[in-house]
Amino acid sequence: MNRFVERVEPYFLSEDPFVQRYAIEMLEGSYLVTGDTFLTGLKAHDRGQVSEYSSPVLPYLMYMPLNEEGMKEVVKRLKSLSKKDTDVLFYIQLIANADTELLIEYSNDVKPFLDEGQLKKIANLPGLEDEELFMKLADVMYYLDTKEYDQVYFDHGKRIINELVKKGEIKSWEVQIKEEELVGFEIVYTVYMAGEIREESVIPQLVNLFKNEEAEDLLLEEVANALVKIGTEQVVQEVEKVALYGNTYFYTLDVLGRIKTKEAEKALLRLFDLTDDITAKTLIADYLCQQLSTDAIPKIEAFLEEGYDENMLCLEESLYVNCVMNGIDHPKLGEWRNLIEEVERHSLDEQPLLVPQPVQTGDKVGRNDPCPCGSGKKYKKCCL
Repeated sequence: MNRFVERVEPYFLSEDPFVQRYAIEMLEGSYLVTGDTFLTGLKAHDRGQVSEYSSPVLPYLMYMPLNEEGMKEVVKRLKSLSKKDTDVLFYIQLIANADTELLIEYSNDVKPFLDEGQLKKIANLPGLEDEELFMKLADVMYYLDTKEYDQVYFDHGKRIINELVKKGEIKSWEVQIKEEELVGFEIVYTVYMAGEIREESVIPQLVNLFKNEEAEDLLLEEVANALVKIGTEQVVQEVEKVALYGNTYFYTLDVLGRIKTKEAEKALLRLFDLTDDITAKTLIADYLCQQLSTDAIPKIEAFLEEGYDENMLCLEESLYVNCVMNGIDHPKLGEWRNLIEEVERHSLDEQPLLVPQPVQTGDKVGRNDPCPCGSGKKYKKCCL
């Protein structure tokens, strides 16, 4: 198990709801967790709320991979739950995201819960020849470029690429990032390929895409994901150079926050001192806490006194959890805890009039919970 994961995972079972929630968030998008981490998350879910401020755990587990034990457990729960149970849709999404080989192995168990046609398409992938897989990928790209965006199609394209990666059919020359030659979903999938094979030669080209002011959010998200997967010191160095460029700092800082290394922490510390942009500085402060940086604590404490962008997040919560998880008995812990609780009470009392809710949890939405609109973002950064 990765050292950072090993350090954070026990806090999934913390009796402090703010520490528990933040701990699970810290590992999101890091590509460090395993199926065992998911099982720990299930234990946290099964334990239920530890206080009135507890957040539902299942939505936070969507990014975690299933191993065989996890698949068996999720299938068992689906078979025992009523279709009206609020957990059912989360469990279905978990198995829909599972690795192709795992879905095939448990196809009879998952058939009642997944689209039969889509499951059949997935089951056919390992038996296709390389050329057939590339043709299937071309069909997906054509559909996405000419029709309306479809998440199922997009995810299926990634499955096809994963099969090609397993076969060793994605070569370095196939993931060269040439903006003038790649358009539409071809460049999106090329970036995804680069991340899947951890292709270090394209790091400068990937980072340069952050400077493209016409780049779509979907492309920038895939660039960020690919760079985190590669995760080398060179990635940190190159991203730091453009980290505060234009409005893309939401993506560049996210890369540095998700790469859990000392080099990434040092880069964030330098950027914190460099920028005067209050929103960027607020994000950097939060990412430093997600790195469990003790060097950042006095800097962030001073920033709290100066005033930060409270529309982005509750920085007192980030600093509070950072201190708790580092075993630092800071004299302001009680003060920060009281403020966090006040913010939570206020956000729970003031719900929006209209929020699209494809998944109903039956609970009020906390500002740090996943947004019910399904965007994958925190509620405070989305519909709130």
